[in-house]
Amino acid sequence: MLIPLLLALLLLPRIGLGADYYLSAAGRDTNSGASPQAPWRSLDKINGLILFPGDRVLMRGGDSFYGTLFFDAYDRGTAASPIRVGSYGTGRATIQAGEGDGIFAYNTAGFVISNLNVRGSGADANDGAGIIFYTDLPGGVKLDSITLSKLDASGFDHAGVEIGAWNGTTGFTNVAVDGVRAYDNAKNGITVWGYDAPGFKGYAHSKVYITGSFAYRNEGLSGVNEPTGNGIVMSNVDGGRIARCVAHSNGTRNTSSSGPIGIWAWRANRITIQFNESYGNRTTSGAADGGGFDLDGGVTNSYLQYNYSHENDGAGYLLAQYDSAPLFKNNVIRYNISQNDGRRNTYSGIMVWSKSPLEIVNSHIYNNTIFISPSTTGNVCGIRVASPTSSLSVRNNIIVTTGGAPLLCVAGGQSGLAVQGNSYWSNGSPFKIQWGSTLYSSLSAFRGTGQEMLNAVPTGFNIDPGLFNPGRGGTIENPSALTKMLEYRLTANSPLINRGIDLKARFGVSTGTRDFYGTGLPQRGAFDIGAHELAY
Repeated sequence: MLIPLLLALLLLPRIGLGADYYLSAAGRDTNSGASPQAPWRSLDKINGLILFPGDRVLMRGGDSFYGTLFFDAYDRGTAASPIRVGSYGTGRATIQAGEGDGIFAYNTAGFVISNLNVRGSGADANDGAGIIFYTDLPGGVKLDSITLSKLDASGFDHAGVEIGAWNGTTGFTNVAVDGVRAYDNAKNGITVWGYDAPGFKGYAHSKVYITGSFAYRNEGLSGVNEPTGNGIVMSNVDGGRIARCVAHSNGTRNTSSSGPIGIWAWRANRITIQFNESYGNRTTSGAADGGGFDLDGGVTNSYLQYNYSHENDGAGYLLAQYDSAPLFKNNVIRYNISQNDGRRNTYSGIMVWSKSPLEIVNSHIYNNTIFISPSTTGNVCGIRVASPTSSLSVRNNIIVTTGGAPLLCVAGGQSGLAVQGNSYWSNGSPFKIQWGSTLYSSLSAFRGTGQEMLNAVPTGFNIDPGLFNPGRGGTIENPSALTKMLEYRLTANSPLINRGIDLKARFGVSTGTRDFYGTGLPQRGAFDIGAHELAY
Protein backbone atom coordinates (compact mmCIF):
# COMPACT_ATOMS: atom_id res chain seq x y z
CA MET A 1 0.00 0.00 0.00
CA LEU A 2 2.90 2.36 0.64
CA ILE A 3 4.29 2.34 -2.94
CA PRO A 4 1.01 3.43 -4.65
CA LEU A 5 0.61 6.19 -2.07
CA LEU A 6 4.11 7.50 -2.75
CA LEU A 7 3.47 7.45 -6.49
CA ALA A 8 0.26 9.42 -6.01
CA LEU A 9 2.05 12.01 -3.92
CA LEU A 10 4.77 12.41 -6.55
CA LEU A 11 2.17 13.07 -9.22
CA LEU A 12 0.48 15.89 -7.27
CA PRO A 13 1.36 19.44 -8.40
CA ARG A 14 3.99 21.03 -6.17
CA ILE A 15 1.90 24.07 -5.32
CA GLY A 16 3.90 26.66 -3.43
CA LEU A 17 7.18 24.66 -3.14
CA GLY A 18 8.95 26.82 -5.72
CA ALA A 19 12.29 25.43 -6.89
CA ASP A 20 14.79 27.92 -8.32
CA TYR A 21 16.93 27.28 -11.42
CA TYR A 22 19.87 29.51 -12.27
CA LEU A 23 21.67 30.16 -15.55
CA SER A 24 24.92 32.03 -16.15
CA ALA A 25 27.22 32.43 -19.16
CA ALA A 26 29.99 31.29 -16.80
CA GLY A 27 28.02 28.25 -15.64
CA ARG A 28 28.27 24.61 -16.66
CA ASP A 29 25.53 22.20 -17.51
CA THR A 30 27.11 19.65 -15.20
CA ASN A 31 26.34 21.91 -12.24
CA SER A 32 23.24 21.47 -10.10
CA GLY A 33 21.66 24.70 -11.40
CA ALA A 34 20.13 25.18 -7.95
CA SER A 35 22.03 28.29 -6.87
CA PRO A 36 23.90 31.31 -8.26
CA GLN A 37 27.08 29.54 -7.18
CA ALA A 38 26.34 26.46 -9.30
CA PRO A 39 24.43 27.70 -12.35
CA TRP A 40 23.74 25.96 -15.62
CA ARG A 41 24.85 27.54 -18.87
CA SER A 42 22.34 26.56 -21.58
CA LEU A 43 18.63 27.07 -22.11
CA ASP A 44 18.37 23.38 -22.99
CA LYS A 45 18.73 22.52 -19.30
CA ILE A 46 15.51 24.46 -18.62
CA ASN A 47 13.81 22.97 -21.68
CA GLY A 48 14.44 19.51 -20.26
CA LEU A 49 12.62 20.24 -17.00
CA ILE A 50 8.99 20.01 -15.98
CA LEU A 51 8.19 23.25 -14.15
CA PHE A 52 5.60 23.51 -11.38
CA PRO A 53 3.73 26.38 -9.68
CA GLY A 54 6.12 28.64 -7.81
CA ASP A 55 9.23 27.59 -9.74
CA ARG A 56 11.63 30.29 -10.92
CA VAL A 57 14.00 30.41 -13.89
CA LEU A 58 16.64 33.07 -13.30
CA MET A 59 19.30 34.18 -15.78
CA ARG A 60 22.25 36.31 -14.73
CA GLY A 61 21.88 39.97 -15.67
CA GLY A 62 24.24 41.13 -18.40
CA ASP A 63 24.71 37.63 -19.81
CA SER A 64 23.45 36.28 -23.14
CA PHE A 65 21.83 32.90 -23.67
CA TYR A 66 21.40 31.39 -27.11
CA GLY A 67 18.42 29.57 -28.59
CA THR A 68 14.76 29.27 -27.59
CA LEU A 69 13.30 28.87 -24.12
CA PHE A 70 10.39 26.45 -24.58
CA PHE A 71 7.48 25.65 -22.26
CA ASP A 72 4.63 23.24 -22.90
CA ALA A 73 1.50 21.95 -21.17
CA TYR A 74 3.57 20.08 -18.59
CA ASP A 75 5.01 23.43 -17.44
CA ARG A 76 2.04 25.05 -15.77
CA GLY A 77 1.77 27.69 -13.07
CA THR A 78 -1.28 29.26 -11.51
CA ALA A 79 -2.46 32.82 -10.98
CA ALA A 80 -1.69 32.51 -7.28
CA SER A 81 1.61 30.68 -7.74
CA PRO A 82 3.00 31.42 -11.20
CA ILE A 83 6.16 30.17 -12.81
CA ARG A 84 8.53 33.15 -12.92
CA VAL A 85 11.16 33.76 -15.58
CA GLY A 86 13.57 36.66 -15.33
CA SER A 87 17.00 37.96 -14.40
CA TYR A 88 19.11 37.95 -11.25
CA GLY A 89 22.05 40.06 -10.23
CA THR A 90 22.65 43.38 -12.00
CA GLY A 91 20.86 44.35 -15.18
CA ARG A 92 18.91 42.20 -17.60
CA ALA A 93 19.78 38.90 -19.16
CA THR A 94 19.40 38.58 -22.94
CA ILE A 95 18.04 35.65 -24.92
CA GLN A 96 19.68 35.59 -28.35
CA ALA A 97 17.10 33.69 -30.39
CA GLY A 98 18.78 33.80 -33.78
CA GLU A 99 16.28 32.85 -36.50
CA GLY A 100 13.67 31.35 -34.12
CA ASP A 101 11.47 32.34 -31.19
CA GLY A 102 12.95 33.79 -28.02
CA ILE A 103 10.41 32.29 -25.59
CA PHE A 104 7.71 29.94 -26.87
CA ALA A 105 4.96 28.80 -24.47
CA TYR A 106 2.60 26.23 -26.01
CA ASN A 107 -0.75 25.27 -24.47
CA THR A 108 0.20 26.60 -21.06
CA ALA A 109 -0.27 29.64 -18.81
CA GLY A 110 0.36 30.72 -15.23
CA PHE A 111 3.59 32.61 -16.04
CA VAL A 112 5.25 35.86 -15.04
CA ILE A 113 8.06 36.76 -17.46
CA SER A 114 9.89 39.97 -16.67
CA ASN A 115 13.12 41.93 -16.76
CA LEU A 116 14.60 40.36 -19.91
CA ASN A 117 15.88 41.34 -23.34
CA VAL A 118 14.95 39.10 -26.25
CA ARG A 119 16.79 39.49 -29.55
CA GLY A 120 16.17 37.96 -32.96
CA SER A 121 18.49 37.89 -35.93
CA GLY A 122 16.64 40.77 -37.58
CA ALA A 123 13.28 41.46 -39.16
CA ASP A 124 14.40 40.10 -42.54
CA ALA A 125 16.33 37.08 -41.24
CA ASN A 126 14.22 35.85 -38.33
CA ASP A 127 11.13 33.62 -38.67
CA GLY A 128 9.72 33.77 -35.15
CA ALA A 129 8.52 35.99 -32.31
CA GLY A 130 10.28 37.40 -29.29
CA ILE A 131 7.82 35.98 -26.77
CA ILE A 132 4.84 33.94 -27.94
CA PHE A 133 2.07 32.25 -25.98
CA TYR A 134 0.02 30.04 -28.29
CA THR A 135 -2.73 27.51 -27.71
CA ASP A 136 -4.78 25.20 -29.93
CA LEU A 137 -6.41 23.08 -27.23
CA PRO A 138 -9.92 21.77 -27.95
CA GLY A 139 -13.03 22.63 -25.98
CA GLY A 140 -13.06 26.43 -25.87
CA VAL A 141 -10.82 26.59 -22.80
CA LYS A 142 -9.34 29.84 -21.47
CA LEU A 143 -5.84 29.30 -20.08
CA ASP A 144 -5.48 31.62 -17.11
CA SER A 145 -2.87 34.20 -16.18
CA ILE A 146 0.02 35.57 -18.24
CA THR A 147 2.05 38.57 -17.10
CA LEU A 148 4.77 39.99 -19.36
CA SER A 149 6.53 43.03 -17.92
CA LYS A 150 9.69 45.09 -18.33
CA LEU A 151 10.72 43.33 -21.52
CA ASP A 152 12.67 44.49 -24.56
CA ALA A 153 11.96 42.52 -27.78
CA SER A 154 13.48 43.31 -31.18
CA GLY A 155 14.66 41.74 -34.40
CA PHE A 156 11.79 39.28 -35.00
CA ASP A 157 9.56 38.53 -37.96
CA HIS A 158 6.12 37.91 -36.42
CA ALA A 159 6.21 40.22 -33.39
CA GLY A 160 8.12 41.31 -30.35
CA VAL A 161 5.30 39.93 -28.16
CA GLU A 162 2.54 37.65 -29.46
CA ILE A 163 -0.53 36.10 -27.80
CA GLY A 164 -2.23 33.70 -30.22
CA ALA A 165 -4.81 30.92 -30.41
CA TRP A 166 -6.36 28.85 -33.20
CA ASN A 167 -9.14 26.48 -32.19
CA GLY A 168 -12.53 28.15 -31.94
CA THR A 169 -12.99 30.02 -28.67
CA THR A 170 -9.93 28.48 -27.02
CA GLY A 171 -7.51 31.16 -25.85
CA PHE A 172 -6.15 32.99 -22.83
CA THR A 173 -7.65 35.09 -20.04
CA ASN A 174 -6.14 37.55 -17.55
CA VAL A 175 -3.28 38.64 -19.78
CA ALA A 176 -1.18 41.65 -18.72
CA VAL A 177 1.50 43.16 -20.96
CA ASP A 178 3.15 46.09 -19.21
CA GLY A 179 6.32 48.09 -19.71
CA VAL A 180 7.32 46.29 -22.92
CA ARG A 181 9.42 47.81 -25.68
CA ALA A 182 8.84 46.06 -29.01
CA TYR A 183 10.79 47.54 -31.90
CA ASP A 184 12.62 46.76 -35.15
CA ASN A 185 10.37 43.79 -35.82
CA ALA A 186 8.69 43.07 -39.14
CA LYS A 187 4.96 42.43 -38.84
CA ASN A 188 3.97 43.65 -35.37
CA GLY A 189 5.33 45.16 -32.20
CA ILE A 190 2.73 43.60 -29.87
CA THR A 191 -0.13 41.47 -31.21
CA VAL A 192 -3.05 39.46 -29.86
CA TRP A 193 -4.99 37.19 -32.23
CA GLY A 194 -7.29 34.17 -32.37
CA TYR A 195 -9.38 31.97 -34.60
CA ASP A 196 -11.31 33.81 -37.29
CA ALA A 197 -13.56 32.64 -40.11
CA PRO A 198 -16.66 34.06 -41.82
CA GLY A 199 -19.69 33.41 -39.64
CA PHE A 200 -17.67 32.35 -36.60
CA LYS A 201 -19.07 33.66 -33.30
CA GLY A 202 -17.28 34.14 -30.01
CA TYR A 203 -13.80 35.27 -28.97
CA ALA A 204 -10.61 33.43 -28.14
CA HIS A 205 -9.36 35.72 -25.37
CA SER A 206 -10.74 37.77 -22.50
CA LYS A 207 -9.39 40.32 -20.04
CA VAL A 208 -6.31 41.37 -22.01
CA TYR A 209 -4.53 44.53 -20.85
CA ILE A 210 -1.62 46.20 -22.63
CA THR A 211 -0.23 49.15 -20.69
CA GLY A 212 2.82 51.37 -20.46
CA SER A 213 4.42 49.89 -23.56
CA PHE A 214 6.25 51.27 -26.61
CA ALA A 215 6.06 49.86 -30.15
CA TYR A 216 8.22 51.54 -32.78
CA ARG A 217 10.16 51.00 -36.01
CA ASN A 218 8.23 47.81 -36.77
CA GLU A 219 8.53 48.50 -40.47
CA GLY A 220 6.37 45.83 -42.11
CA LEU A 221 7.00 43.77 -45.23
CA SER A 222 6.78 44.63 -48.91
CA GLY A 223 4.85 42.47 -51.35
CA VAL A 224 2.48 40.71 -48.93
CA ASN A 225 -1.32 40.98 -48.71
CA GLU A 226 -1.70 41.28 -44.94
CA PRO A 227 -1.28 44.51 -42.98
CA THR A 228 2.28 44.49 -41.64
CA GLY A 229 4.15 47.07 -39.65
CA ASN A 230 1.64 47.44 -36.83
CA GLY A 231 2.58 48.90 -33.48
CA ILE A 232 0.04 47.33 -31.10
CA VAL A 233 -2.92 45.31 -32.39
CA MET A 234 -5.58 43.44 -30.41
CA SER A 235 -8.07 41.03 -31.99
CA ASN A 236 -10.40 38.22 -30.95
CA VAL A 237 -10.67 39.68 -27.44
CA ASP A 238 -13.79 40.18 -25.34
CA GLY A 239 -12.87 42.74 -22.69
CA GLY A 240 -9.52 44.45 -23.23
CA ARG A 241 -7.62 47.69 -22.81
CA ILE A 242 -4.64 49.42 -24.43
CA ALA A 243 -3.59 52.33 -22.22
CA ARG A 244 -0.66 54.71 -21.71
CA CYS A 245 1.28 53.31 -24.65
CA VAL A 246 3.25 54.95 -27.46
CA ALA A 247 3.42 53.72 -31.06
CA HIS A 248 5.51 55.51 -33.66
CA SER A 249 7.47 55.11 -36.90
CA ASN A 250 5.83 51.81 -37.81
CA GLY A 251 4.75 50.54 -41.23
CA THR A 252 7.35 52.21 -43.46
CA ARG A 253 7.66 49.17 -45.78
CA ASN A 254 3.98 48.23 -45.99
CA THR A 255 2.62 47.82 -49.53
CA SER A 256 -0.65 46.08 -48.62
CA SER A 257 -4.07 47.45 -49.53
CA SER A 258 -5.05 46.66 -45.92
CA GLY A 259 -2.33 48.48 -44.15
CA PRO A 260 -0.88 48.90 -40.66
CA ILE A 261 -1.94 51.15 -37.80
CA GLY A 262 -0.05 52.40 -34.75
CA ILE A 263 -2.62 51.14 -32.17
CA TRP A 264 -5.81 49.31 -33.14
CA ALA A 265 -8.31 46.52 -32.59
CA TRP A 266 -10.39 44.33 -34.90
CA ARG A 267 -12.94 41.55 -34.41
CA ALA A 268 -13.22 42.37 -30.72
CA ASN A 269 -15.76 43.46 -28.11
CA ARG A 270 -15.59 45.87 -25.17
CA ILE A 271 -12.18 47.29 -26.02
CA THR A 272 -10.96 50.60 -24.57
CA ILE A 273 -7.99 52.39 -26.15
CA GLN A 274 -7.07 55.42 -24.04
CA PHE A 275 -4.29 57.78 -22.88
CA ASN A 276 -1.98 56.79 -25.75
CA GLU A 277 0.17 58.67 -28.25
CA SER A 278 0.53 57.40 -31.82
CA TYR A 279 2.57 59.34 -34.34
CA GLY A 280 4.73 59.15 -37.43
CA ASN A 281 3.28 55.83 -38.55
CA ARG A 282 3.68 55.20 -42.26
CA THR A 283 2.58 53.37 -45.36
CA THR A 284 3.80 53.54 -48.95
CA SER A 285 2.27 55.52 -51.77
CA GLY A 286 -0.89 53.85 -53.05
CA ALA A 287 -1.04 51.43 -50.12
CA ALA A 288 -3.50 51.77 -47.24
CA ASP A 289 -3.57 53.11 -43.71
CA GLY A 290 -0.44 54.02 -41.80
CA GLY A 291 -2.71 55.73 -39.27
CA GLY A 292 -2.69 56.46 -35.58
CA PHE A 293 -5.67 54.58 -34.06
CA ASP A 294 -8.37 52.30 -35.40
CA LEU A 295 -11.44 50.31 -34.43
CA ASP A 296 -11.70 47.94 -37.37
CA GLY A 297 -13.85 45.14 -38.79
CA GLY A 298 -16.20 43.46 -36.36
CA VAL A 299 -15.47 45.66 -33.33
CA THR A 300 -18.43 46.33 -31.02
CA ASN A 301 -19.08 48.33 -27.84
CA SER A 302 -15.62 49.92 -27.82
CA TYR A 303 -13.94 53.30 -27.25
CA LEU A 304 -11.13 55.43 -28.62
CA GLN A 305 -10.76 58.13 -25.97
CA TYR A 306 -8.23 60.59 -24.50
CA ASN A 307 -5.55 59.81 -27.12
CA TYR A 308 -3.16 62.03 -29.08
CA SER A 309 -2.50 61.24 -32.74
CA HIS A 310 -0.22 63.28 -34.98
CA GLU A 311 1.76 63.32 -38.20
CA ASN A 312 0.58 59.89 -39.36
CA ASP A 313 0.31 58.94 -43.04
CA GLY A 314 -3.20 57.57 -42.54
CA ALA A 315 -6.17 58.71 -40.47
CA GLY A 316 -5.59 59.88 -36.94
CA TYR A 317 -8.68 57.92 -35.84
CA LEU A 318 -10.43 55.38 -38.02
CA LEU A 319 -13.68 53.44 -37.87
CA ALA A 320 -13.43 50.76 -40.57
CA GLN A 321 -15.43 47.72 -41.61
CA TYR A 322 -14.22 45.19 -44.17
CA ASP A 323 -16.58 43.09 -46.25
CA SER A 324 -16.34 39.70 -44.48
CA ALA A 325 -16.29 41.01 -40.90
CA PRO A 326 -18.95 40.52 -38.21
CA LEU A 327 -21.27 43.45 -37.50
CA PHE A 328 -19.57 46.72 -36.53
CA LYS A 329 -21.68 48.71 -34.05
CA ASN A 330 -21.87 50.78 -30.85
CA ASN A 331 -18.38 52.27 -31.06
CA VAL A 332 -17.23 55.71 -29.93
CA ILE A 333 -14.44 58.18 -30.73
CA ARG A 334 -14.42 60.88 -28.06
CA TYR A 335 -12.17 63.48 -26.40
CA ASN A 336 -9.15 62.83 -28.61
CA ILE A 337 -6.74 65.21 -30.34
CA SER A 338 -5.51 64.85 -33.93
CA GLN A 339 -2.76 67.03 -35.34
CA ASN A 340 -1.71 66.90 -38.99
CA ASP A 341 -2.71 63.33 -39.70
CA GLY A 342 -3.54 62.09 -43.21
CA ARG A 343 -0.13 62.93 -44.65
CA ARG A 344 -0.38 60.39 -47.48
CA ASN A 345 -3.08 59.14 -49.87
CA THR A 346 -6.69 60.14 -48.98
CA TYR A 347 -7.15 60.32 -45.22
CA SER A 348 -8.12 62.75 -42.47
CA GLY A 349 -8.00 63.56 -38.79
CA ILE A 350 -10.99 61.26 -38.22
CA MET A 351 -12.20 58.89 -40.93
CA VAL A 352 -15.08 56.45 -41.34
CA TRP A 353 -14.86 53.77 -44.04
CA SER A 354 -16.59 50.50 -44.87
CA LYS A 355 -16.68 48.10 -47.78
CA SER A 356 -20.07 47.26 -49.21
CA PRO A 357 -22.34 45.63 -48.26
CA LEU A 358 -21.38 46.12 -44.60
CA GLU A 359 -21.58 49.49 -42.86
CA ILE A 360 -20.56 51.36 -39.73
CA VAL A 361 -23.64 51.11 -37.50
CA ASN A 362 -24.84 53.12 -34.46
CA SER A 363 -21.51 54.78 -33.66
CA HIS A 364 -20.61 58.23 -32.32
CA ILE A 365 -17.83 60.76 -32.89
CA TYR A 366 -17.93 63.64 -30.42
CA ASN A 367 -15.85 66.22 -28.55
CA ASN A 368 -12.64 65.67 -30.49
CA THR A 369 -10.24 68.42 -31.57
CA ILE A 370 -8.72 68.19 -35.05
CA PHE A 371 -6.04 70.36 -36.62
CA ILE A 372 -5.02 69.57 -40.17
CA SER A 373 -2.90 71.33 -42.79
CA PRO A 374 -2.37 70.42 -46.46
CA SER A 375 0.08 67.71 -47.47
CA THR A 376 1.95 67.43 -50.75
CA THR A 377 1.49 63.65 -50.66
CA GLY A 378 -2.08 63.46 -49.38
CA ASN A 379 -5.64 64.58 -50.05
CA VAL A 380 -6.54 65.69 -46.54
CA CYS A 381 -9.82 66.58 -44.84
CA GLY A 382 -10.75 67.35 -41.23
CA ILE A 383 -13.36 64.59 -40.84
CA ARG A 384 -14.08 62.22 -43.70
CA VAL A 385 -17.06 59.85 -43.95
CA ALA A 386 -15.92 57.92 -47.00
CA SER A 387 -18.73 55.40 -47.43
CA PRO A 388 -22.38 54.84 -46.44
CA THR A 389 -23.14 54.50 -42.71
CA SER A 390 -26.19 53.77 -40.56
CA SER A 391 -26.99 55.94 -37.52
CA LEU A 392 -23.62 57.65 -37.24
CA SER A 393 -23.38 60.91 -35.27
CA VAL A 394 -20.68 63.61 -35.49
CA ARG A 395 -21.20 66.20 -32.75
CA ASN A 396 -19.38 68.79 -30.62
CA ASN A 397 -16.05 68.46 -32.46
CA ILE A 398 -13.57 71.25 -33.24
CA ILE A 399 -12.21 71.10 -36.79
CA VAL A 400 -9.42 73.51 -37.73
CA THR A 401 -7.87 73.40 -41.22
CA THR A 402 -5.29 75.57 -42.94
CA GLY A 403 -4.25 76.19 -46.52
CA GLY A 404 -7.72 75.58 -47.94
CA ALA A 405 -8.10 71.99 -46.75
CA PRO A 406 -11.77 71.00 -46.48
CA LEU A 407 -13.32 70.75 -43.05
CA LEU A 408 -15.75 67.90 -43.63
CA CYS A 409 -16.04 65.40 -46.51
CA VAL A 410 -19.06 63.08 -46.64
CA ALA A 411 -19.89 60.50 -49.29
CA GLY A 412 -23.45 59.91 -50.42
CA GLY A 413 -25.68 57.07 -49.30
CA GLN A 414 -25.87 57.95 -45.60
CA SER A 415 -28.73 56.64 -43.45
CA GLY A 416 -29.44 58.49 -40.21
CA LEU A 417 -26.23 60.52 -40.21
CA ALA A 418 -26.36 63.43 -37.73
CA VAL A 419 -23.81 66.26 -37.95
CA GLN A 420 -24.56 68.77 -35.17
CA GLY A 421 -22.88 71.24 -32.85
CA ASN A 422 -19.44 71.21 -34.45
CA SER A 423 -17.03 74.14 -34.70
CA TYR A 424 -15.51 74.75 -38.15
CA TRP A 425 -12.55 77.06 -38.69
CA SER A 426 -10.63 77.25 -41.97
CA ASN A 427 -8.18 79.80 -40.56
CA GLY A 428 -8.45 82.51 -43.20
CA SER A 429 -9.01 80.20 -46.16
CA PRO A 430 -12.38 79.60 -47.83
CA PHE A 431 -14.89 77.50 -45.90
CA LYS A 432 -15.22 74.08 -47.55
CA ILE A 433 -17.53 71.18 -46.78
CA GLN A 434 -17.84 68.47 -49.39
CA TRP A 435 -21.25 66.79 -49.14
CA GLY A 436 -21.62 64.12 -51.79
CA SER A 437 -20.97 65.87 -55.10
CA THR A 438 -21.74 69.34 -53.69
CA LEU A 439 -19.15 71.72 -52.27
CA TYR A 440 -20.54 74.14 -49.66
CA SER A 441 -18.74 77.43 -49.08
CA SER A 442 -20.58 78.53 -45.93
CA LEU A 443 -22.09 76.99 -42.83
CA SER A 444 -25.45 78.55 -43.56
CA ALA A 445 -25.51 76.99 -47.03
CA PHE A 446 -24.50 73.62 -45.58
CA ARG A 447 -27.49 73.74 -43.24
CA GLY A 448 -29.63 73.41 -46.35
CA THR A 449 -28.80 69.68 -46.26
CA GLY A 450 -30.63 69.42 -42.92
CA GLN A 451 -27.35 69.03 -41.07
CA GLU A 452 -26.18 71.38 -38.30
CA MET A 453 -29.83 71.74 -37.32
CA LEU A 454 -31.55 70.47 -34.17
CA ASN A 455 -35.32 70.76 -33.83
CA ALA A 456 -35.30 73.42 -36.56
CA VAL A 457 -32.69 75.48 -34.65
CA PRO A 458 -29.26 76.06 -36.26
CA THR A 459 -26.29 74.43 -34.54
CA GLY A 460 -22.56 74.61 -35.11
CA PHE A 461 -20.14 77.52 -35.47
CA ASN A 462 -17.88 78.96 -38.13
CA ILE A 463 -15.54 80.81 -35.80
CA ASP A 464 -12.02 80.80 -34.42
CA PRO A 465 -12.31 78.29 -31.54
CA GLY A 466 -9.82 80.10 -29.34
CA LEU A 467 -7.26 77.34 -28.84
CA PHE A 468 -3.93 78.17 -27.20
CA ASN A 469 -1.56 77.22 -30.03
CA PRO A 470 -3.03 74.66 -32.44
CA GLY A 471 -0.63 72.82 -34.72
CA ARG A 472 2.20 73.02 -32.19
CA GLY A 473 1.47 69.99 -30.03
CA GLY A 474 4.76 68.32 -30.89
CA THR A 475 5.82 64.88 -29.67
CA ILE A 476 5.20 64.02 -26.02
CA GLU A 477 6.63 60.45 -25.83
CA ASN A 478 5.32 60.12 -22.29
CA PRO A 479 1.64 59.17 -21.92
CA SER A 480 1.60 60.42 -18.34
CA ALA A 481 2.41 63.92 -19.64
CA LEU A 482 -0.31 64.17 -22.31
CA THR A 483 -2.47 66.37 -20.09
CA LYS A 484 0.38 68.92 -19.91
CA MET A 485 0.08 69.64 -23.66
CA LEU A 486 -1.36 73.16 -23.51
CA GLU A 487 -1.69 73.80 -27.24
CA TYR A 488 -5.23 72.38 -27.57
CA ARG A 489 -6.77 73.83 -24.45
CA LEU A 490 -9.47 76.45 -24.84
CA THR A 491 -8.49 79.96 -23.85
CA ALA A 492 -10.58 81.77 -21.27
CA ASN A 493 -12.32 83.84 -23.97
CA SER A 494 -13.09 80.94 -26.33
CA PRO A 495 -16.54 81.28 -27.92
CA LEU A 496 -17.05 77.51 -27.54
CA ILE A 497 -17.28 77.46 -23.75
CA ASN A 498 -20.68 76.17 -22.63
CA ARG A 499 -21.79 75.91 -26.28
CA GLY A 500 -21.77 72.13 -26.69
CA ILE A 501 -24.91 70.04 -27.10
CA ASP A 502 -25.81 68.02 -24.01
CA LEU A 503 -25.60 64.62 -25.66
CA LYS A 504 -26.96 62.70 -22.70
CA ALA A 505 -30.01 64.89 -22.29
CA ARG A 506 -30.76 65.20 -25.99
CA PHE A 507 -29.83 61.77 -27.35
CA GLY A 508 -29.06 59.47 -24.42
CA VAL A 509 -25.37 59.36 -25.39
CA SER A 510 -23.10 59.16 -22.34
CA THR A 511 -20.09 61.47 -22.52
CA GLY A 512 -18.14 59.79 -19.75
CA THR A 513 -16.89 61.72 -16.74
CA ARG A 514 -13.79 63.58 -18.01
CA ASP A 515 -12.22 65.38 -20.97
CA PHE A 516 -8.82 64.81 -22.61
CA TYR A 517 -7.09 66.75 -19.83
CA GLY A 518 -8.79 65.00 -16.94
CA THR A 519 -11.25 67.79 -16.17
CA GLY A 520 -14.61 66.61 -14.91
CA LEU A 521 -17.70 66.91 -17.11
CA PRO A 522 -19.45 69.25 -17.32
CA GLN A 523 -18.10 72.46 -15.83
CA ARG A 524 -20.48 75.30 -14.90
CA GLY A 525 -23.48 73.14 -15.78
CA ALA A 526 -22.87 72.99 -19.56
CA PHE A 527 -20.54 71.28 -22.04
CA ASP A 528 -17.80 72.91 -24.10
CA ILE A 529 -17.07 71.97 -27.71
CA GLY A 530 -13.91 69.97 -28.44
CA ALA A 531 -11.62 67.80 -26.36
CA HIS A 532 -11.09 70.35 -23.55
CA GLU A 533 -13.64 71.30 -20.89
CA LEU A 534 -12.42 74.58 -19.44
CA ALA A 535 -12.42 74.81 -15.65
CA TYR A 536 -11.91 78.09 -13.83
